[in-house]
Amino acid sequence: MTKLNQILFTAALAGTITLANTATAQYRAVGDDGIAASPKVRQMLNERQASKAASLAAAKNPSATVASVGYRATGDDGIAASPKLRQTLNEQQRNTAAIPASSALASAGYRAVGADGIAASPKLRQQLDQRNATIMVAPVK
Repeated sequence: MTKLNQILFTAALAGTITLANTATAQYRAVGDDGIAASPKVRQMLNERQASKAASLAAAKNPSATVASVGYRATGDDGIAASPKLRQTLNEQQRNTAAIPASSALASAGYRAVGADGIAASPKLRQQLDQRNATIMVAPVK
């Protein structure tokens, strides 16, 4: 019986050691900087660290050139925007530059304030106009 106990004890000890070993995954959430981040944020942090290292190297070696990325957060208008918003702002700027100054003011087909000075929705404006048309008093002779 003692031989069986020794075998069971050895098996249990081996199982415990196996479970105690931590398995390392492919992704490390905590980087060299000690910040725990998702894969997307980790990639951004690594890129930022690499660009900082490149700019420091360029400062130490003036003959080195640093390549610029195609995206600038701050445009010529001084507004810092995401790539999608920057694209929208650039398109709006191109569209307004393409419109001649004489046709810059376009009037809509609807005026909120009528001749009576009341601001109303299109439906209410129509009702008010009909009411004013039916209330007209005939001129006295």
